[in-house]
Amino acid sequence: MGEKSETTPFRTVTPGGNQKRSTWKQVILALVAYSASLAPSMSIGFSAVAIPALISDEVAPLTMSQASWFASIASIATPLGCLISGPTSDRLGRKSVLLMVNLITFIGWITIAVAMDLKDARYATLIVGRLLTGFSTGFASMPPVVYMSEVSTPRLRGVFTTANGVFFAIGILTVYVFGAIFPASCGTVAVLTAILPCISMVLVTFILPETPQWLVTNNRIDEASTNMQRIYGYTEYTPEIYNDIQDLIQRREANKVTLKTSTENLSRKIQKFFEPFRRPTCYKPFLIVQTFFFFQQFTGTFVIVFYAIDIVEEAGVQINSYIAIVLIAFVRFLGAVLVSFISRNYGRRPISLISGVGMTFTMCLLAVYLHQQWQGVSWLPFACLMVYFFTSTLGFITMPFALAAECFPAEIKGTVTGVITCFAYLFNFIVVKIYPSLIVGIGAFGTFMFYGLFSAAGTLFVYFLLPETKGKTLAEIEEYFGGKSKCSQIQNGDESVHEKMLQAS
Repeated sequence: MGEKSETTPFRTVTPGGNQKRSTWKQVILALVAYSASLAPSMSIGFSAVAIPALISDEVAPLTMSQASWFASIASIATPLGCLISGPTSDRLGRKSVLLMVNLITFIGWITIAVAMDLKDARYATLIVGRLLTGFSTGFASMPPVVYMSEVSTPRLRGVFTTANGVFFAIGILTVYVFGAIFPASCGTVAVLTAILPCISMVLVTFILPETPQWLVTNNRIDEASTNMQRIYGYTEYTPEIYNDIQDLIQRREANKVTLKTSTENLSRKIQKFFEPFRRPTCYKPFLIVQTFFFFQQFTGTFVIVFYAIDIVEEAGVQINSYIAIVLIAFVRFLGAVLVSFISRNYGRRPISLISGVGMTFTMCLLAVYLHQQWQGVSWLPFACLMVYFFTSTLGFITMPFALAAECFPAEIKGTVTGVITCFAYLFNFIVVKIYPSLIVGIGAFGTFMFYGLFSAAGTLFVYFLLPETKGKTLAEIEEYFGGKSKCSQIQNGDESVHEKMLQAS
C-alpha cells in the first residue's frame, strides 16, 4: 500500500499487476453481443416453416412462384447487409452497429407480422419484410464476431469467435420449434421473433462497452482506457491496461490507415477502398477466407436450412417433417456448442478437416442410397442428414466466420469482413436459387452427390491451404500474413506472450 503510483499520459497507474482477466466478464459480453444474431438468424429458417402455411392459407394464398420468391428474396438482401455492416462498423463503432442490427431486425419481423392481417397487399408486404430480415441477417453476420475478437483473450478467442455458429443454430432451431407449435400462424411466429431484438437492444445499450481497439483507432484514448478496465473486470487502472493501450496505439501507427472523413473525389475514394487489398496482410487472408466461404455455401450447408422440409422429403426421411427438421436443427446446435469449446484445444484446421470428411461421406452415402434404393435401411437418410448437419457445424459453417474476424488489421477489419460475407451470401443466393433446378435436372442423387464432391474439394483446400490461428494474438496473425518469420516460429501451444496483450491488431 505504500508504493507510489506512476503517472502516464492517460491517467494514474496503480502499481501491481499480473491480474487475471475475468472469464465471466467475457462470457457476459459474448452473450449480449451475440443476442443480436438470434432474430436475424431466424430469417434463414423461417421460409421452411412458413411456406406450407402461406400456400394453404384460405384468405390470400401464395402461388408456388410467389412462394419461391418468398424463400429466396432474403438471400438477395443479405449480401447488401454484409457489405454495409463493415464500413458502418469501422465508421460508427462495433456497439453502434449491434444496436442498428436490432432496430432493423425488429422492423422487418413486425412488417411480416402485419402482412398476415392484410389481403390485397399481403404478398408485397411479405416481400418487404423478407428483404428487411434478410438484410439484417447479413448485417448481423460479422459485428458480434468482430466485437468478441477484439475484447477476448487469445486463450478464449477461439471459443467466442466461433460462438456465432451457436447463436445462428439457436435461432434456426427456435424458428423451427415456433413453426412446429404454430404451423398455421406465421404472424404469431413473426411477433414472437420481433420481441428478441427489443430485449437485445436493451442489453447492448446498458452492458456492452465499445471496444478499446476501435476507440484507439479513432484516437479516443482515454475512453479506450476506461472501457478496457471494464472489459478486463479490473477495479483499478493497472500496468497491464497501460501496456495494452500502448500496443494498440503502436499497431494503429504501423498500419497507417485513417478513418477521417475525406472530401476526395469518387475515384480517389474507390482507390483508397482497394488500397488495403494490395498489402499481404489483407489480400492473403482475404483469398483464403473467401475461398473457405465459397466451399461453405456450395457444399449445401445453408440450402438444407432454407428448404428443410423439401429436402427431408427428397431424402426419403419417413418421420414427420416438422419433427425431423427440429431434431436436425437441435443436432446443429449441439455441434455449434461443441466446436466453441474444442476449437480452443484443437485449433481450426483439425476440426475443419473432420468437418469436411464427415460432410463428404454423408452426402455421398445419401446419394448412393437414393440411387440404389437399398432395402431394410430406411433410417439411413435421416441419419445421414443428422451427421451431415453435425459435422458441417463443427467446421465449414463456423470456422470461416471465426477466421474472418481474426485475420485482418483492426482499421480495415469491419470493411473487409463485410466484403467477404457479402460474397458469401451471394454464393448463398446462387445455391439456394439453383437447388430446385438441380432437383429437376439431375435428381436427388445428382444433387446430393454435387454437395458431396464439393465437400471433398473443400476438405482438400483445408488440408493444403488453411493456416492455423489457434493460440496466436491478432498481432501475431497479422505478422504471419505479412511474411515476418518470427511469427512462424511461435508454437500453437505457447501462450506466454498472449496474456500480455488485449487482442492487438
